[in-house]
Amino acid sequence: MAAIRDSIIVWGDDGRAVHLNGEYVRDEDEQATYARELLEVFETEGVDAAFVYTFARYDLPHRDNPRADLDMASAGVVKVFDGQDSAFGPRGRRYPDMPWEPKAAFDALAEWYSADGVDAEAIVKTISPGTHDG
Repeated sequence: MAAIRDSIIVWGDDGRAVHLNGEYVRDEDEQATYARELLEVFETEGVDAAFVYTFARYDLPHRDNPRADLDMASAGVVKVFDGQDSAFGPRGRRYPDMPWEPKAAFDALAEWYSADGVDAEAIVKTISPGTHDG
């Protein structure tokens, strides 16, 4: 899946993402559905634990301009803001002290694990720093 996501990015000579290579439509529900389907399979097969490997991609920020919205290529469950071309500015709405906003997949995971008594919102507040410079 990462190779597919990376293939929609135009990379600069410095190895940093410049912009997307075409027009894409944001579909956060697709990522959320995929996460739920995997969790259902894991539960059916008796898997005791699953780890979501990407919380945030700070190198692929969300921007309002679809061609510059590098987050569409990110597997992160939150969209990161860098303050450029974003109605949100440099901070999220749900967590105003954080430079990101949860995507639908974040909420799907929180809902899934809250059924087991896990308070995902409290975990995020514990493990996520208020700022990230990298």
